[in-house]
Amino acid sequence: MIAESKTSVKSKVPLVAITFTVAYAVIYAISTELNLPLVTYHPVIGEIDFLQKPARSGPAMYWYGWMLTSLIGAGALALLAAVAPEGWMQRALTFGALAAVGYLAVFSLALFVYDKATVELEFLKSRWLSLAVAVVLAAVVSYLVPAKWNERVWPGWVWAVPIGAMAVLGYYLTPYFTR
Repeated sequence: MIAESKTSVKSKVPLVAITFTVAYAVIYAISTELNLPLVTYHPVIGEIDFLQKPARSGPAMYWYGWMLTSLIGAGALALLAAVAPEGWMQRALTFGALAAVGYLAVFSLALFVYDKATVELEFLKSRWLSLAVAVVLAAVVSYLVPAKWNERVWPGWVWAVPIGAMAVLGYYLTPYFTR
């Protein structure tokens, strides 16, 4: 019985690590876009506030709060991956990673079409529309993926999703670098 539990814990370590890495990158990108810091640091006066607060004296720093929000969210999802049945988590991780990569692709394509269009297509700038399309596509693809393909999660998600999240952040932060 003890040897069996050690084996199952050992086999879940890669799944928990991949879950944490993918979740952290996605939650961080969401936290920065929606400005969801757990704490706000005011460096000029040396104070920390809970949640998002406006600048008081000098600039407010949200980066620490975004990191903390991502750490807690990814930790909770990694804990869920540790206790949930492995097959369910493998399929959920595939769905989540496909949704994240799909969002990047759909939103990027929508913005490309918006920029090149000769008529005003304001709806293409909607993040919610891109998210809905990405979730539907991820649900369809993860449903159609054979169960055998989900027996072992692709470790490449550890690189693919964070790189996509950084691309999204790079796009969001472009105005700060081009002023």
